[in-house]
Amino acid sequence: MDTIAIKNRIQKYIEHADERMLMIINAIIEADENELPQSHKEVLDKRLKYHQENPNEGKSWEEIQDTLKKQYEL
Repeated sequence: MDTIAIKNRIQKYIEHADERMLMIINAIIEADENELPQSHKEVLDKRLKYHQENPNEGKSWEEIQDTLKKQYEL
């Protein structure tokens, strides 16, 4: 699908979208417009580097889910 077709499809969709979908699309636009501050990028780069050097450290996704379920009694 070419760019013009995608734009037309999105435009038609937005014309009939409900408030929830418009808020989602707006959030996507805001995220695209607002870049992360350099300080946040540095923190993320540091965490990524640590993870790449120590891939087996930390908890698995299942362990995190179990912890949150217990913490919030889900």
